[in-house]
Amino acid sequence: MPAMTVSVFPSEARYLSVIGNIRPEAGGQTRLTLLRHRLFLQHTGIDLPLVTYNPVPSYDAVRATLLADGRLLPQSRLLNLHEELRVIDTGVGTRRLPRVGDSSVDDVADGYAWRRRWYAGDIEVAWDYLRPDGSRYARTAPDDPIGLTYLIDRDENVVERWDGLGGLWRWWTEQLAGDAERVFLLSDSRFVAQELCQLDERFLVMHQMHNPHLSAGSRSWHSGVSATYRPSMDSIGRYGGLMSLTERQREDVARRYGRTSNLYVVPNPVETPPVPDTPPQRVTGRIVMTARLEQQKRLDRALSAFALVQTQVPGATLEIYGDGPQLAELKALATDLEVADAVTFHGFEPAARDAWWTADLGWLTSDFEGYPLSTLEGMARGCPVVAVDVKYGPREQVDETNGVLVPAGDVEAVAAETVALLHDRDRLERLREGARATALAHGHDRFLGDWARAVADAAERADRRVRIGDVRVEGVHVRGSVVTLDGTVQLDASRAPRPGDGPSLRWQAWSPDRDELVDLPLEVSAQGEDLYRVTGSVDLAEVLPGARQPRVRLEVTWENSAHHVRIADLDLAPGWRRLARRLTKMS
Repeated sequence: MPAMTVSVFPSEARYLSVIGNIRPEAGGQTRLTLLRHRLFLQHTGIDLPLVTYNPVPSYDAVRATLLADGRLLPQSRLLNLHEELRVIDTGVGTRRLPRVGDSSVDDVADGYAWRRRWYAGDIEVAWDYLRPDGSRYARTAPDDPIGLTYLIDRDENVVERWDGLGGLWRWWTEQLAGDAERVFLLSDSRFVAQELCQLDERFLVMHQMHNPHLSAGSRSWHSGVSATYRPSMDSIGRYGGLMSLTERQREDVARRYGRTSNLYVVPNPVETPPVPDTPPQRVTGRIVMTARLEQQKRLDRALSAFALVQTQVPGATLEIYGDGPQLAELKALATDLEVADAVTFHGFEPAARDAWWTADLGWLTSDFEGYPLSTLEGMARGCPVVAVDVKYGPREQVDETNGVLVPAGDVEAVAAETVALLHDRDRLERLREGARATALAHGHDRFLGDWARAVADAAERADRRVRIGDVRVEGVHVRGSVVTLDGTVQLDASRAPRPGDGPSLRWQAWSPDRDELVDLPLEVSAQGEDLYRVTGSVDLAEVLPGARQPRVRLEVTWENSAHHVRIADLDLAPGWRRLARRLTKMS
């Protein structure tokens, strides 16, 4: 029976799900990619191939594992760049492949040498990728996206050459797109997205964020940006859409990078199974966690909290599902805390989510999240959650109807709330109903509807895209805490044939020691093409009372593009404090 269409996506378009790689044991990002793929195939009628770019000779083992546990469907297509290049016709080259190095080492897999490493002395200088017959089809820099990359024909002539792996990724993506007039690339890898957003205008990259873009600390909107996120966040204007998992993250992105038209929110979905005719028996005091054994998940805090729980609920147990580099360290900590007999590390299990059927409740103790799937999967099985209030997701999922939210990093609060729930069975049972209702509200209809609206909006705005290259501001005056803007703003912008409305100019103030961003009164009048007269005056001591180092900027947004100009950085601290800061910097 054909799949029923529940959401309307733009027709006459091609859709590809692009991600760096897929590993069966990977965490939430890969699980969401696979879930979205299945939902598209089952409910929209859209063919959504999974496209991967990592260098491996074969994806057969990955396909077999994912098919066996139901994460791929029989009609699924999982494509890999290198697997395809081994067999497809890449064209005819016109120049010989240059010679590199003096010796090589072959990597063998699946019964043949598939990669040859070239050395100059002890230094790797290139990797050649081989077809089963031994001929080369590609050459790249060793384990680095930067460096010359070659596409090679069977006579070992160069078909294409690029300065970086991104060129090869774009070339293959174009081959998959064929002659489609519009191609939507649903991206789950910021590294892949950063490269593919350089494709021509028929491609719209819809990039899904999975974790906070902000680095550790307060994670205010103006905090530092994670080094791995920075390049992709600097490319927002090139995306057809940047998909946040929560309104809070979209707001933080908008405040930092500009309130552009290509920012969307699509929370994660969850597949909610029917309640079994004979529900599994819940084990009193059983606490379940599904998490990678990595620093982000802060399972050390979970173990510390569990040690406190055990002092008041001696029969409690903690079941942890997931693999990761901290396994030995966490086992040692469990021993040190004298809870090892009551803690079980199950490792990676594809069906781990079903363990929540028999749990009393679940935990989330992470340092940060995007929109955790594990808690939704637990709620889908009637399991309330005690979760820490970190960015982003726990606050958007957990409330008084389905669990308990506690301050970030508060081990004692996790333990205390858990003990209170375990001792109040009536309340715990009521929360089970709320947990199940929360999961049902995250069904495929809502998820696909969110995606359909974002994709349709991106398509409608495609011919109004703008690129702001630079903004020059004249007429800034600072006296004490008063900043005056009385001058001009000149834009350097390129735009599509139908650019829509003109740019929006905002004058804004904030301080590094607080979260607010204040829009200041500004009068704007057009003086010519991309030239604007601006006037305004503000006393920052009144606008941001008590702020010692207020900042002022001009924000220009136009459709998908934004640009910020720092107008002034003030230091309003008393004189002796300013001197102390200067002396500290000098030391």
